[in-house]
Amino acid sequence: MWPLTNGMRCLTGAEAALFRGAVGMMLDQLTSEFHTEPTDPGSEPALDEAAGGYGFLPPHWFSMWELEQRIWLLERVTTSLLTARQAPPASAIFEATVEAVYIELADLVAMEITTGLPIERGSWRGALLDAFVQRCPQDSLLGALQFEATTLDPCLPPALTRQWKAEQARTEVDTDSSQNQPHQSSQSDVNGEPDWMTWWTSVIERLVDATYGVRLYQVAERYRDDDPKRLHRFLKSKGVNVKFMQRIPPLRSSSQTLTSIDRLQAIVFHED
Repeated sequence: MWPLTNGMRCLTGAEAALFRGAVGMMLDQLTSEFHTEPTDPGSEPALDEAAGGYGFLPPHWFSMWELEQRIWLLERVTTSLLTARQAPPASAIFEATVEAVYIELADLVAMEITTGLPIERGSWRGALLDAFVQRCPQDSLLGALQFEATTLDPCLPPALTRQWKAEQARTEVDTDSSQNQPHQSSQSDVNGEPDWMTWWTSVIERLVDATYGVRLYQVAERYRDDDPKRLHRFLKSKGVNVKFMQRIPPLRSSSQTLTSIDRLQAIVFHED
């Protein structure tokens, strides 16, 4: 159970499937790293925050920890979001871990776009749209993002297709005049084609905001090098403990980490 914007709940349906899939990809990477022996036993593995390869950096509050600690964080968050386990105390490390899962999703979407994979059932973009429509059925997404595509993908969910058609109808009368404008939309590249990665990133951001609300750690981070009293006042004003920025993941043994991996695999690879 997790404090979502609609109450203390678990993710369900398409939202749970999307989250489970992204966690599964993270788990594969972390497990592979865990089982890989370092070339030089006396050397420390280099920390690569851009491990995804498409320019999306995981939050420092997640990537800064040791591998075993990151696996523990992923397990702690996943078991609360997908099962009846109570959420951990509000903390920067847990907020950042949730965010890291959706950044992994952005990397997967970028991979699909880069390799030219279509939007279809089972694709990451298809799963993202299903989750978005479930969480935000009334959201005027396409109008808010000034979407500029001219054709419909037949794989889009019906609810999103209806929004698209409505937006196209509202803007059709302005098409000729907008084409004569010298400036480019923020959602288009220099050739006037839709900037798909910007659009899909916006979908992810809106889904995360609608699901979890404001991530306090991002704001609290600004107070860390300031007067500690200001940070405490800010945290109290938000109803969280002053230890919000102080909690750290525990050090874990190899056997404990393997147990966390087993628990995650049982949840992530479970079919509804």
